[in-house]
Parts: sequence; C-alpha cells; structure tokens
Amino acid sequence: MRHSVRLVLLASLIAACSPAAVSGNFGPFSDAATDSPAVTADSPTAATDTPAAPVDVPAAPQDVPAPVDAGSPPVDAPIPVLDAGAPPPRDAGSVPVDGGGLGEPVWVPLEVRTGDSSCPPLAPCGGNELGTWDVGGGCIDLVSPEQLMSCPGARVSRATGRARGRVTFAGGFARRASQWEVEAELFIPALCVAVVGGCSTLQTFVSAYYPGSTCMAAGAGDCQCAVRTGGAIDDGDRYTTAANQIVSTSSGKRWNYCVAGNQLRYTDVSRTGPREAGVIQLTRRAP
Repeated sequence: MRHSVRLVLLASLIAACSPAAVSGNFGPFSDAATDSPAVTADSPTAATDTPAAPVDVPAAPQDVPAPVDAGSPPVDAPIPVLDAGAPPPRDAGSVPVDGGGLGEPVWVPLEVRTGDSSCPPLAPCGGNELGTWDVGGGCIDLVSPEQLMSCPGARVSRATGRARGRVTFAGGFARRASQWEVEAELFIPALCVAVVGGCSTLQTFVSAYYPGSTCMAAGAGDCQCAVRTGGAIDDGDRYTTAANQIVSTSSGKRWNYCVAGNQLRYTDVSRTGPREAGVIQLTRRAP
C-alpha cells in the first residue's frame, strides 16, 4: 500500500512538472509524451501542485525559496560510473547451433536507441534469402518505465547492446538460434527519488521491468540504476516468401526483409502476438 501511494504521488508530481510547467530536456520513452494528460490553461501551477517535502527532509529557509530541482545536476551534467552493485557478469551459454566448419557465431555490437530517437524503419526489398547467415549487427529500442523517465531530468546515461546467432534458410525450412542483450544505466533525479521513497524502493520498482536491476545513490539525493534486458530465439519452421516478407507457414508470423549483397536485414511485422525487438542484420556465411 505504501508503494502504491508513492507511485500516485510520483504521477501527480510528474503532471505538475510537465513540459508545459517546467522547461528542460525530458527525454520520455515509448509513448509517454502522448499518453500523459496535457496541462490545460486552467490547471494549477507547478508550484501549487508540488508535494510538500517529506518530514525527514529539512525544509528550505523561509526567506530563501528552494527551486523545484534543487540538488539535481543540470541535464547535461556528467554522470558518475557505477563501481558496485551492477548486474552479474554476462554468460548466456552456448548458442544452440551445429557450428560445423563455421564454428560458433560470435558476439557483435547492437546499436541501442533511447528516448525520442528510435531505430530507422526497414524498407523491405525481398531478395534471395537461401543460405546460412550469422547475426552481424542491428538496432534495438530500449523502452524504460515511463513513470520514471517522464520525470524532469531523468535520462539514460549509458546503453550498450550485443547479439550473436545463426539463421539458415534451405528447402523451405528456416532454422534460427540467437541471443541478444542490452545493458543501460538510468539516472533518476532527487525530485522523483524522494517521492517514491528512496533508492531501495526505486530498485524494487525498476526490477519489476528489468529483474536483477540495482539502484545506488549518486549524490545529492539522486539515484542511478544499472539494468539489463535480453532474450534468446531457438526455433525452426517451414516458411514462404511473398511481397518482400518471410512468412511462417505454421504460426503466420511475418518479417519484412531486404537482401543487399552479402547482407540480409529483417524486422518482425507480425499482426498478432509479441513482436521481436528491433531490426536485425545478418551476414552471409555460406550459400
């Protein structure tokens, strides 16, 4: 119950500090900007709606009004690198493929997009998909809890990604085995940390999105959270190609794709069920 009340207070605080009331770089994630109610002309001002400071935080002197973002560094201020409490070392195990003469596929970097900048859409062009391909790169969008990232000054201070895998198309059958993961650090300013109840409560909230996340004090009441997300694919199915799409004959899933030289790029455009993240680039290994 206490956490629910804090999240309600956080939602109220974010509404009071919306772009209509506070200037700055907000960096919302997903559809936070369109899903949040707009501040109307007759809405109370940010100063009226700002929750009172918790009883355990000393109030500002009567004759010196404290600014709303007191104690928080500017949006472009450098963020300290976490030196403890990070997620455990990465060890995804072996990719379930028969390496043969090609050996196992290697890890390659993924481009990670955050905030308003999303991965460029793929223009499907079709082409000859037959052969064996290894993951050679790609782009993925990092989606973070919008309740937190809508807070003024909240941002992703670091994000990296990697992937590995192999896809084979032969005789109307597709075999895929791959792994991907993204690591990021989220900076949450003191203004919102105080409302949710501190870094430990913030860690519980973030872990609901990214299990195993850790949050640490970053000075002046701010918090920085280390998160990791990822996934794996291990499947095989008969398929067809039509209208520049690869179509699973059993599940009906669809991927737009484009072959150019020794590269094949594809993205999940299925109409039902969860979609696979991002745009993946494959490099041909064998005909």
